[in-house]
Amino acid sequence: MSSYEALALEFCWTVAAVKRLVDVYGMRRARAIISALRSPGRWHFLRVNTLKASREEVLSELREEGLNAEPYDELPDAIRIPVQGPYKVEVRGRKPVYVDKAAAEAVYMGADLYAPGVLRAEGVKAGDEVVILSPKGHVVAAGVAVMDGEEMEARGRGLAVKVTESVYKVPSVRSLDLYERGLIYDQSLPSILSVHVLSPKPGWRVLDMCAAPGGKATHAAQLMRNDGEVVAVDRSPRRLERLRENVARLGTSIVKPVLADSRYLDLMGFGDFDAVILDPPCSAMGVRPKLYYERGEGDFKSLSNYQRQFLRVAAKVVRPGGLVLYTTCTLTLEENEVNIAWAVEKLDLRLVKQRYLLGSRGFKVGGVEASCVQRFEPDVHDAPGFFIALLKRPKA
Repeated sequence: MSSYEALALEFCWTVAAVKRLVDVYGMRRARAIISALRSPGRWHFLRVNTLKASREEVLSELREEGLNAEPYDELPDAIRIPVQGPYKVEVRGRKPVYVDKAAAEAVYMGADLYAPGVLRAEGVKAGDEVVILSPKGHVVAAGVAVMDGEEMEARGRGLAVKVTESVYKVPSVRSLDLYERGLIYDQSLPSILSVHVLSPKPGWRVLDMCAAPGGKATHAAQLMRNDGEVVAVDRSPRRLERLRENVARLGTSIVKPVLADSRYLDLMGFGDFDAVILDPPCSAMGVRPKLYYERGEGDFKSLSNYQRQFLRVAAKVVRPGGLVLYTTCTLTLEENEVNIAWAVEKLDLRLVKQRYLLGSRGFKVGGVEASCVQRFEPDVHDAPGFFIALLKRPKA
């Protein structure tokens, strides 16, 4: 068994994914990154909606709710709250409930379990003490069954298990009144930073090509002081509805949701934007927490090509002199520096030095200067794996 295969087997990752990390970071760092991805990190970040409240006002309300919130001094609208754990979840005497990967990673951080996430709950009766396991057997939480196992497996909705213990406890800010009033948006640190890197100005026209659920689009509107236009495009009706809900909650009235496939916006008459935000579908290798990872060789190649379709359109619809913000929540070279090198060579875009550097410099690939892109690395920055590049279309 090769060292790649041994590491993949230990952490339930694919060999193709492990190989990409090892080839870039070396075996020791790859192990550290994969291990870090198992946890949500030490901090949960929130963005303050400064259209409605100051950071000091939000901090005061969070503390009144009993949360140990503190300002993140590097960014003016960021707040962080400690994540508690890891805790040991007792298995003995509890009936097993197996859940899908998404549900497992949610209850791992303290969320309750809902019926759509249940895969198997044989012999479970309402009121039973249960232990919740991932498809690969990771113990993620425990709680009390709210419905019988057969009902959990058959129903497509409803609370299945009230979670009483979890490996980690992340504060449930979405249940708070200040969340409902649109004063906060829960968003990762690198994602908050990326829109500050773009720094959109009042009066700009901004396009967000893969906008739902709306974190970057509404943040852009916030930095623009609700003056200008943010066209927020997504191809999924369900995801676009979530975006509309966030726009209404946050009061970012300049955000205009559009149902469309952004790969064809140039053919639909879109153009002349001051800035384009592109956070395309990616392999999500950097998302935390990650109990295991199943993307393979074909995924990485196809996603890289897919992302280039969006980049090609972004280069067409941004005005001469305008900016393109490119971000991903992954760590592969081909979805990050290699794609940016391609954009510089084939699309005549130019890299722009970023105003804020909170991550690490990226890797030099082709025409990409390492100092012009940044990466967040889970083992170093205690953050999700993330990539940020800022490009400019030259003036004619």
